[in-house]
Amino acid sequence: MRMPDEYLADKIMDIFNYCLSKRVKPDIEVNDIKEFDIEKIRRMKEQLGIKGVILDVDDTIRKDMKKIPKCNKKWIAEVKKELKIIVVSNGVDKGVEDFFKTLGIDYIGFATKPLRGNFRKACNRMGLEPEEVLVIGDKLFEDIFGGKRNNMKTMLVKGVEDTPEDER
Repeated sequence: MRMPDEYLADKIMDIFNYCLSKRVKPDIEVNDIKEFDIEKIRRMKEQLGIKGVILDVDDTIRKDMKKIPKCNKKWIAEVKKELKIIVVSNGVDKGVEDFFKTLGIDYIGFATKPLRGNFRKACNRMGLEPEEVLVIGDKLFEDIFGGKRNNMKTMLVKGVEDTPEDER
């Protein structure tokens, strides 16, 4: 059972996000990360000069702190063939960090998004200018606003695959 203060905090965040949504607009919105397929990636590279991705984890490529679904792991591997990737998350998960290390993808945890510092650090680690980077995440404030205030392109992911891993 939820406590009244948790309910109130959720309602305040709903109002905040509604107000923010009137002023901060992502460049792209997708229902699921897999909608951003190789064809769309190549088009963004050509038209906008995108060379790298700052990728969020929770509720962008995995649901409710579960394992990353195989379909999203496959998507990450495909994107990595086309663009540089770095993971920037406000959380930290050693298992997820280790998974990305095996792919040669850098991971910045406890990122304090939307503050500028770790967005800039991510660009530096990829050797890219902010204008060459696409921020992909599910949060309007942390990911989209954070990317916009750093002069980056942004993609809002509305949902994430949550089918048990053995059913994919």
